[in-house]
Amino acid sequence: MDTPLTAYIDMEFAGIYGTRQTMQIPIEIGVVLHDPKTDALSFAGKPFSYDIDVELWKNVTDDVGKRVDGNRRVFNLGEPGRTREFNRKFTLDSMQKRAARTAINTVHRDLRGFMQALNRREIGTLVFFARQREMETFHHARVNTDGFVIRDLQTEIKNRFSLKEHVSLDRMSLVIGFEINKTSISSRNLTYQIPEKFRYVIRPHKAIGDAARMFLLDREFSLPGDEFRCGVEGHMAEYESRKLAAQEDPKRSE
Repeated sequence: MDTPLTAYIDMEFAGIYGTRQTMQIPIEIGVVLHDPKTDALSFAGKPFSYDIDVELWKNVTDDVGKRVDGNRRVFNLGEPGRTREFNRKFTLDSMQKRAARTAINTVHRDLRGFMQALNRREIGTLVFFARQREMETFHHARVNTDGFVIRDLQTEIKNRFSLKEHVSLDRMSLVIGFEINKTSISSRNLTYQIPEKFRYVIRPHKAIGDAARMFLLDREFSLPGDEFRCGVEGHMAEYESRKLAAQEDPKRSE
C-alpha cells in the first residue's frame, strides 16, 4: 500500500466590496503535496473567478514580521485587472447582496470540485496554518474532511514552545530563513525545486506560496536538535524588544 500524501493547504480570502468585510469569499486555494516515501513535492492551485467586486487587504510588515501598514485594493474577481477606487460609503442593496450570496455559493461549488479531484491523489493528512477559516469554508462548501488527520501548524508551534500568543506565518518564515528564487524554495536546512509552471505564483501571500512556506516550516519544525527552538526564542525576544521600544517611543515605529 502506498504511503498517503500530506497536503499543505492555504486559502486566500477577500471581503465582497460594499459589505464592510461582513461577507467573505475565497479568491484562491493553493496546495503543496508531499510524498513522505520519496520526499517529492507536487503543487496544485486554483484562482476562483466570478463577476463581483472584492476588497482585499494586504499587511505590510517590517524585518521582524511586525505589521506596520496595510494596503487595500478593490478589483473584480472575474477580471482582476479591473479595479475601482474604494468608497467607504458604498453599500450593497438587497439585490446586490443576493448576487453576492450566489457568488459565494458558486465559488464554494468550485472549491468542492477542486478538493474532490485533489483527493484522488490518496491524501492522508491535511495541514493548515490557523485552520479555523479554511475548515469553516470547507464546511460551508460541503467538502468532506472525515477520515483525514487534520493539523494546525500555528497551534502546534504555540503549544510546543508555550508561547503567549499565536505567531504569524510571516514571522515563522523569518525564523526558518524562507527564500524563493527562480527555480527553488529553501529554508535554513532544506531546498526543493519548483515546477516551472508554478514559479511565478509561489510567493508570500499567494495561496501556493503560503502553502510552500507552511511545508518548509513543518519540515524545519520536525528536524531533530534545538536549532528551530533557538530560532523561535531569538525571534520572540527581538520582536518583544522592538514592540516595547515602539511603545516607549512611538516615533521609532514610524
